[in-house]
Amino acid sequence: MNNDVIEKLVFAQKSKSELIDETIISLQALLHKTFTEDDKQNLKKDFPGNIQAEDLKIKLDNVVINIESFKSTQLTIEVILDIFLHKPNYELGTYSHIFNEKGDLIDELLVMN
Repeated sequence: MNNDVIEKLVFAQKSKSELIDETIISLQALLHKTFTEDDKQNLKKDFPGNIQAEDLKIKLDNVVINIESFKSTQLTIEVILDIFLHKPNYELGTYSHIFNEKGDLIDELLVMN
């Protein structure tokens, strides 16, 4: 079975682009709340001092289709974004959304280096 057939089956409910867009928008909102509003989750301490949201850039790392994993026996789709300091080009961490086969969000992960 080739990649196009697999992608048509997996992304029948929501397209890959829609899932990527949802993840990017979610990370942008999280960064906005962290740097410009009340940091209720206290995430700003995980970032280097004296940086602002505009100092960061987001890059799509990968879209992974898991047929089965340690956590679940169902098919999941993970959209992984890398968070970089714009200058120098230094990776700070990753942000992921994990969706079920219908495209519903089932988990969110922020891992800082």
